[in-house]
Amino acid sequence: MTRRRSRGEGSIYYRQPKGLWVAKLTLPNGKSKLKYAKQQKDAREWLVEQQNQLRKGLLPRNNNVTVSEFFNSYLENVVKHNLRPKTVQAYESLIRIHILPAFGKMKLADLQPENLQWFYARKLEHGLSKRTVQYIHSVIRRALKYGLRWGVISRKVTDFVDAPHPTRREMSVYDFEQVIKFLEFVKEDRFYTLYILAIFGSFREGELLGIHVEDCELSKRTINLKHAVQYQIGKGVVVTQPKTKQSRRAVKLPVFANNILRDYLGKLNKSQGLIFTTDTGNPINPRFLVRKFKEAIEGAGLPDIRFHDLRHTSATLLLKAKVHPKIVQERLGHASIVQTMDTYSHVLPDLQDEAADQLDRLINRQS
Repeated sequence: MTRRRSRGEGSIYYRQPKGLWVAKLTLPNGKSKLKYAKQQKDAREWLVEQQNQLRKGLLPRNNNVTVSEFFNSYLENVVKHNLRPKTVQAYESLIRIHILPAFGKMKLADLQPENLQWFYARKLEHGLSKRTVQYIHSVIRRALKYGLRWGVISRKVTDFVDAPHPTRREMSVYDFEQVIKFLEFVKEDRFYTLYILAIFGSFREGELLGIHVEDCELSKRTINLKHAVQYQIGKGVVVTQPKTKQSRRAVKLPVFANNILRDYLGKLNKSQGLIFTTDTGNPINPRFLVRKFKEAIEGAGLPDIRFHDLRHTSATLLLKAKVHPKIVQERLGHASIVQTMDTYSHVLPDLQDEAADQLDRLINRQS
């Protein structure tokens, strides 16, 4: 009985009709890889090199799957069933516009680190931002993780590539005087209550637009965040789930903000549903809210900031008021306190000064 060769084993034999030496390697998936050479020495060297690479986990397990086939399978079987619709759209766009045109016809087994490094460099040269190229790298890296699980590849080439590191955008926030000036200007604005919640509740714009009447516990001065509104290509404006598990949270309002919310809800004449809607009762497009906000700050003569920077303003004011970072993290819905402190590191110097002054006061009391 002929013994079946184990994975990683190889053999060399002479094929008489063609006058060539054949080196045969058994791959982890049980299939074979062949090399033809005129000299036995060349066939042996190839086999030894292939066996060394296989031991190091460098040989692909499936030589025939193309990049296009793999990424399409990844989209259909993983991305569409595990990620939020807006993220799915982002993945589909990056794969269709950038990844497949560059590598789609290539066999996944042939994709090398130098291919990706070249690809990233060309994208940057053609005007793509570092952040976008970094996102593309992240999409490829996450996809290849499943390539390993499925036995299509034996290594992630992204582990051997340097992805661009975007320069962190300097955060723009309003100080307390600017906040008061803004709120005075929008006192009669239809979104006045929404702006109050943005600044003193630390909500994202989609979260604000997703608040329902039944989410507001006025007796406890609390908003229980359970929904968010976002614009999705092909679907329009939809009510969906919050961004992350941590985003589903309860935020307690200061008394004055709760009173403003109470007055606003008292004029709605409804007991359930979204509290901020269009004139026809439909969810508001976040883009519309951002546009109205831009018009308001221009009218108030204030520096141009993003709507999202109201959230940063809220967190900055809290930290400067010496609210514990853990509480700020929970209000923001961040996954960890590390994320909060890293995001608002610009506030730390002021806190360091205060800490040093506190120590001075303690020492002076003893002298």
